[in-house]
Amino acid sequence: MKKFLLFCVAAMMLASCNQATKQAETDNAEQCNVKIEEGCRLPIAVINVDSLLQNYDLNIEESDRLMRKGEDMRLELNQRATSLQNEMIDFQKKLENQAFLSRERAEAEQRRLVKKEQDLNILAQEKEQELMLEQQQLSVRLLDSLNSAIRALNVDGKYHLVITTSALNNNVLFAAPEYDITAEAIDMLNERYNKSK
Repeated sequence: MKKFLLFCVAAMMLASCNQATKQAETDNAEQCNVKIEEGCRLPIAVINVDSLLQNYDLNIEESDRLMRKGEDMRLELNQRATSLQNEMIDFQKKLENQAFLSRERAEAEQRRLVKKEQDLNILAQEKEQELMLEQQQLSVRLLDSLNSAIRALNVDGKYHLVITTSALNNNVLFAAPEYDITAEAIDMLNERYNKSK
């Protein structure tokens, strides 16, 4: 999920920054030879996605909810599997002790158990897909929130490029601390999220 989120965040940021950069180049064609003076800050910002995800209240709450849902799902499926296993053991004992009145009755019971096992496997797949879909929806929601926060943080146009970094995909080997706007983004995201509750 984190890799998908990181990829989406990076792709969307690069696309929006690319458009802004092209417009700036068109508007400032005469000023191509900009010199960077010592002590000047480049119009670049860095956001650490790991820190953002660990401290963004929406992600914390939704991740906890999804984790609980996954645990509840696994508990329910395990209980059903245990019940089915007990029924199969009981069926096997009856079969060995010739407890069925007819062969047809034994075959009908076997078909019922096979169908129940198939239904349980289908239910497990459906529940897993449902959980994956919710995780994907959360990733999209997080990306939208981050993009909105970046737009708000950059309303004055001071950043021409916003780069993300994380433990999984660390393309930024070094960035001076003054370029890191992670804390600002977290504060803005949490403020907006807590107001919307």
